[in-house]
Amino acid sequence: MSTSPATLRDLATEHRLRAVVSDLDGVLRHFDPSLWAEVDRVAGTPEGTSFTAILHHPFLEEVVRGRGTHREWRELSAAALVEAGSTSEAAEAAVRTWLASPARVDQELLAELEALRRDGLGVFVLTNGTDRVPEELEELGLTAFLGEGLRFLLNTSDLGAAKPDQEAFARAHARIEQELGTELRPEQIGFLDDSARHVRGASRFGWHAVLRTDEG
Repeated sequence: MSTSPATLRDLATEHRLRAVVSDLDGVLRHFDPSLWAEVDRVAGTPEGTSFTAILHHPFLEEVVRGRGTHREWRELSAAALVEAGSTSEAAEAAVRTWLASPARVDQELLAELEALRRDGLGVFVLTNGTDRVPEELEELGLTAFLGEGLRFLLNTSDLGAAKPDQEAFARAHARIEQELGTELRPEQIGFLDDSARHVRGASRFGWHAVLRTDEG
């Protein structure tokens, strides 16, 4: 279903939520979809190659679980581009192009999350992220929103488990309870994500999860 930032407020009101959790990429943070065509141009590879080599590289599953670094992922992605026909120099340039790609924050969603926090709800971001996420959030100007020491960030590379694994939601839930200083039932937490798999995983855990299908 199509959702908007107001969906979280409706969810909070209907279910008397104590906390809401937003995904980062594809929900709060967005990239220009034309990026991958540019990365392929720099790499000298057919359309779609760089997307697969970088975002579908199997090592990323390790990185978002804290078992590898963003630097290692970049190096392996460049190697995958070379295997796909790029030169070493072009592959490295392509990875740099991807790394430097600008992102934008969904300001409407950010405003709604800030309003929910002012109303007394705990507001968190749960991302299948890497060790580079803090630096990326600073570049986006989201450091203040995520609190001192990024206390409201639930980064799976820190949690040691990633969505849609049930352990990821269990560890995120425990962190939320620790931050808010109270025990919470799963149904007291709302969750917004653009991945149907992640929404299903959160729902199985007991959170009130909804799928974000537009950029609102």
